Amino acid sequence: MAEADADEARWRDAVAGVLKGASFEDRLTSLLPDGARLQPIHARMAGALPIPGRSPAAPWTIVQRADHPDVVPANSQLLEDLEGGAGGMTLVTTQSPFARGFGVVITSAGSLDGLLAGVVRNAIEIRLEAGPQTLEVARWLSEIEGGTVHYGYDPIGQLATTGILPTGWPSTASVLANHRQGGTVLTADSRPFHEAGATPGLELASTLSSALSYLRVLEATGLRLEEARHCIGFTVAADQDVFTTIAKLRALRLLWLEIEDACDLASSPIHIHAETAWRMLSRRDPATNMLRNGLATAAAGLGGADSVAILPHTAANGLADTHARRVARNCQHVLISEANLHRIADPAAGSGGLEAMTQALCEAGWTQFQAIERQGGIINVIQSGWLQEEIQRLRRPVGTIIGANKYTLAEEPAVSVLRPAPDEEAPPPSPALSRKRDALAFESLSGGTP
Repeated sequence: MAEADADEARWRDAVAGVLKGASFEDRLTSLLPDGARLQPIHARMAGALPIPGRSPAAPWTIVQRADHPDVVPANSQLLEDLEGGAGGMTLVTTQSPFARGFGVVITSAGSLDGLLAGVVRNAIEIRLEAGPQTLEVARWLSEIEGGTVHYGYDPIGQLATTGILPTGWPSTASVLANHRQGGTVLTADSRPFHEAGATPGLELASTLSSALSYLRVLEATGLRLEEARHCIGFTVAADQDVFTTIAKLRALRLLWLEIEDACDLASSPIHIHAETAWRMLSRRDPATNMLRNGLATAAAGLGGADSVAILPHTAANGLADTHARRVARNCQHVLISEANLHRIADPAAGSGGLEAMTQALCEAGWTQFQAIERQGGIINVIQSGWLQEEIQRLRRPVGTIIGANKYTLAEEPAVSVLRPAPDEEAPPPSPALSRKRDALAFESLSGGTP
């Protein structure tokens, strides 16, 4: 028997003793999404190549959100973020489905000028999250020279979060595409599906179908496919499940390669922006969210995200103050400047376990993507309610949330925020997806598991 085989045999014997007759494979599978089955020990995958994505040895862009309702303090926050090393900003307006009760109020070109006062635009990346206000804000932004702008237009995301598909959205997409400012125009966003409880495979399938819908619409408005595909970017929710997040980002790139191949397009790396997941945040013991954010950000960076935004650890409690924003910013600096996580292109390449998980998510995502397309695409399955039913059918029960349902504090400390968060919104009208944090069910309880 080879030494490696002997080592695995001894390891299996030790595990069998701990499990006392329970199946190891069943136990492992229960921890994995979308029916993925992994072996307890994987050999390195010979001949595996890195998946093309972010430039080798290039750090991802550190992005901070501008979501303070008042322009003057929002501007002060942005200047502090940029002085503190952020390389990009997300302008979240009140009309964004991700403003969560806040969002900067932009009513004119003048208010946008005030928000960006003192900002050297050609040195940073700007992302818009303006919902139905996107075209208006983009026009005002085009009057200010310099910089790369990702417009973030996501009408399918608006349907998923509000139940309303903007009228005339193909025309809006065409106008934005013809006035592109170096970045992407339409964003296929996984966050609505992740927040609704979709498994990673279904999240990938829904995001992929959204992107394909945008590609078709842009082509129908007269853009060549070669131009249209560069107008589409992706936003992905990164959570504390490190391996799954890494595999999800890698799988998204591979799945889009399949779309490009079907369109007879030469492969070209997509732009992926990651944001730490709203669903994983807890109002109780919010300091634990720092650890969740660190894990999620590391996973996004290792998975090849081009830019990352961290929701401050107090985001579920309210509008983040200077300290919480600084912690979010510096978490990324530590991972880049001290841990050097960006130095190797696709470090998961060749890892037996991560390659197997990536492949499992590719298979699950593609199967579910085909199911969505057979029913007419992502818009149809949202409007018909099929997607909501599929999310509930596949949804896994909420597990351990430290500070919320296990190892809870006897008395919650006061949390410093600029403004308290509004009560969690009631489910939006059908056919919007019902989105909520996993910890919400436990936060009204007086105690948890000690």
